Amino acid sequence: MNLLYAYRYGIVGGVSTQLLLRQQAMQQQGHRCDLFFSQDNGLRAVLPLQQGVYFGADHSYRSLLRQGGYDHVVVIDTPELLAQSFPAWWQPPRKVWLDVHTTTANGLAYLNHLDAGRLAGVMVPTRYSASLVAKRLSGVTPHVLPNVLDHGVFSLPPEHEGEDSAADVRHFIWVGKLDAHKNWRLALIYARLLKDLFGSVQLTMVGGYTAPAETGEALFELAGTLELLGSLRWIDRIDNQALAALYRLCGRSGGAMLVTSRDESFGMAAAEALMCGCPLITNDLLVFREVFPDSDMIKRVDIWQPEQFEQAAKALLAGPDQEACRHMYEHLSSTYGPGAFMAALNAALEA
Repeated sequence: MNLLYAYRYGIVGGVSTQLLLRQQAMQQQGHRCDLFFSQDNGLRAVLPLQQGVYFGADHSYRSLLRQGGYDHVVVIDTPELLAQSFPAWWQPPRKVWLDVHTTTANGLAYLNHLDAGRLAGVMVPTRYSASLVAKRLSGVTPHVLPNVLDHGVFSLPPEHEGEDSAADVRHFIWVGKLDAHKNWRLALIYARLLKDLFGSVQLTMVGGYTAPAETGEALFELAGTLELLGSLRWIDRIDNQALAALYRLCGRSGGAMLVTSRDESFGMAAAEALMCGCPLITNDLLVFREVFPDSDMIKRVDIWQPEQFEQAAKALLAGPDQEACRHMYEHLSSTYGPGAFMAALNAALEA
């Protein structure tokens, strides 16, 4: 099988990282899988030298399609690439699929103008996303293909690792784009609440490499107003090994990941944190009830109710329950491993 994934944003994390994991899963089973990104938003700099990852403008994409000999082309939420993906009558046939990962109203708006009849099918990462797509594409039943989690990198720490390194400081982490959808301002406001509650805290915010300069300035301005500058670290991009280490630090210090998002299509960062033994204090998102099992590691709140957030924070243990951590890791690594993805992909392509 020769398959091409095409996406607009070559970012560190998010959908781009998911595509790299899917590429690896396909290659491990002897298939060819290439990736094309029409923008390089920092991804190229952190990739090792490897075959099958391309960046470029429209003419580069058309050239790759002509020369690639792909059986399937899967375009993720990029209408301008989707329009160029269908073969001309004189070209060898290929099946063109749409993969929908966005959940925002603005992000999904392109579906209202889509001719789904030309597609081989539509793919989504969760049943929740399938319901959003089905409302906009009449008569279409999306195929649910679970995301792949890197359970080798995002794994539990050895017992007793670094027990004394986080003494007296509770570490918290927030991961995402610096935008209204991810709700970064609310994360800072709740960091102030955590500081009032626990005294010594550290919040690490990860993401925002593509954010405009004024957004970064606004972040530190708000942090200053909240008297958090001494408790805040912002990392605009990070490799997975370092990110996993931060998750483990948060877990063993009695901290958590804060999820203030208004919505998610899956929750990759949240899943990765849980696999490292880091609990969540999270907005009670419908998709998280689908993706994650019930667990004391997940504190679900109405993110707009500060008293609920405070009660969830008070319920955090000094360190996570090891049995709960092991159960969560085993569930996520099996449910969202390469094998589960490949089984769903093969079923979709053969349907």
